[in-house]
Amino acid sequence: MIKQIIEQDEGRTPGRGRIPRALVLAPTRELAKQVEKEIMESAPKLSTVCVYGGVSYNTQQNALSRGVDVVVGTPGRLIDLINGGSLQLGEVRYLVLDEADQMLAVGFEEDVETILQQLPAERQSMLFSATMPSWVKKLSRRYLNNPLTIDLDEKLAEGIKLFAIPLTTTSKRTILSDLITVYAKGGKTIVFTRTKRDADEVSLALTTSIASEALHGDISQHQRERTLNGFRQGKFTVLVATDVASRGLDIPNVDLIIHYELPNDPETFVHRSGRTGRAGKAGNAILMFTTNQRRTVKSLERDVGCKFEFIGPPTMEEVLDSSAEHVIATLRGVHPESIQYFVPAAERLSQELGPTALASALAHLSGFSQPPSSRSLISHEQGSVTLQLTRDPAYARGFFSPRSVTGFLSDVSPSAADAVGKIYLIADERVQGAVFDLPEEIAKDLLTMELPEGNTLSKVTKLPVLQDDGPATDSYGRFSNSDRGSRNRRGSSRGGMGGGSRGRGSWDSDEGFRRGGRSSSRPDNDIWSDDDFSGGGARRSNRSSSPGGGRSSYGGRGGSSSLGDRSSSFGERSSSYGGRGGSSFGSRDRSFSGACFTCGQSGHRASDCPNK
Repeated sequence: MIKQIIEQDEGRTPGRGRIPRALVLAPTRELAKQVEKEIMESAPKLSTVCVYGGVSYNTQQNALSRGVDVVVGTPGRLIDLINGGSLQLGEVRYLVLDEADQMLAVGFEEDVETILQQLPAERQSMLFSATMPSWVKKLSRRYLNNPLTIDLDEKLAEGIKLFAIPLTTTSKRTILSDLITVYAKGGKTIVFTRTKRDADEVSLALTTSIASEALHGDISQHQRERTLNGFRQGKFTVLVATDVASRGLDIPNVDLIIHYELPNDPETFVHRSGRTGRAGKAGNAILMFTTNQRRTVKSLERDVGCKFEFIGPPTMEEVLDSSAEHVIATLRGVHPESIQYFVPAAERLSQELGPTALASALAHLSGFSQPPSSRSLISHEQGSVTLQLTRDPAYARGFFSPRSVTGFLSDVSPSAADAVGKIYLIADERVQGAVFDLPEEIAKDLLTMELPEGNTLSKVTKLPVLQDDGPATDSYGRFSNSDRGSRNRRGSSRGGMGGGSRGRGSWDSDEGFRRGGRSSSRPDNDIWSDDDFSGGGARRSNRSSSPGGGRSSYGGRGGSSSLGDRSSSFGERSSSYGGRGGSSFGSRDRSFSGACFTCGQSGHRASDCPNK
């Protein structure tokens, strides 16, 4: 596109007030700005303007009035400028829809079609898409003329190592910093949460030990730019984000991805994980899940065609070793001129304490000035010990339950019965047993006591498989492709459910399916903020993405996409770019109505694909 515009301009002097010949649509402000940056660096002679909501309308109007070759923007602000007469599209010869599947998934279908109607029929249209769900294919059939499809056949990068760790709901946040310490090894980490609230709370909890910041749709545009720049420059090492950071953002050298909550679909998992292992580099991705989500993890393996290595929480020895290595790497980076000021004190300290002087410094800088106490395997809290009680069936009296455990403790040690934490039953039907936490001192005393016959009490170093401790909390595979399509159609109609100017239905993990329209309370688990969707004012609407709802994130690192034109091609045959397509939604039963993540065909999973 750039090459052809430059060739057309050879020998000409750019005129003031000229209208654009190329238009690029993107779903988010960040992606639009990245596209603008690439065009400006590749073709500095071309005048490029980026338009999106959340910034001055007049500034963008003035930039357009001076004359422009390429316009990049989000649909909402583009429509505002068109309606205001500031943007004319009568000479556009090149149209690009970037991240088309995501743009339509979050509610831009009407806006995109409104913009397409303003363009001349004779043009080249390029549709870039990571996946090709059926409703994106319909768009390409409607607006592209005999498109050439270019399939990049990408999935997860080979350099990404996948881990899965079973945890209880209460232990996730406690163990998170240890996972970052051991697996990121001082490098950059992105932690993906489902809700904005979780992103804020997790980031705040991490800040006590690791520098981190949150990124989500409720954060102002200025702060989002500062956060992303700070993360890229290494001013802090952990970014806690909703799926706003799962695609499109250029963040190099990310060493670790942590799925704090399960993704809604396999494409989102691939997009999140694809933030690491880029450009041939290695990276780690860790999926955190609870016992009752184990079946979902297996479904994810089948749908994506990947294999997880199941791991346990890092041991204290691993945390200490990794902390020491990180401190040593930091010390090696200290400037020599700074070191010379501390050499006399270091020599004096070495004479007094010998090798223990350096060991003391390493311990303090690693955050272990005090010796580490025992730690629970269930909640991972310091000062607690996890014990396992098993009972010989021959001595069993009735059904074994958590009440059986509290009764046992009451008989043996009332103080233990008062202090016991939540009790988890062992999943093995052949074993009558449970695990639970006790304070370290009480646990020591209990382990020395004589127990009733048939009961065995021990301190465990690895948790057995536990029974489910509550209802499933993920929405992976909740809706099929057709369900999502119908929900999108219902939610995108103007004046739809709930009234208002542009009703949108969304799934909220706290409130269930909520009706669209203008609401004073915004869903907490959106992926894109309202500012991403509109140029401001009356056009803003509640278009939240949602776990399991009609506005979920779609995508994968591959997918077919199309490139063509609406009626007749402009000077050459249209073509299309993208990766391997297909949207697969992990049905939890044996029937599978989605599409293969590898080849895009329906009726089988990636693990059974004949083309892999």
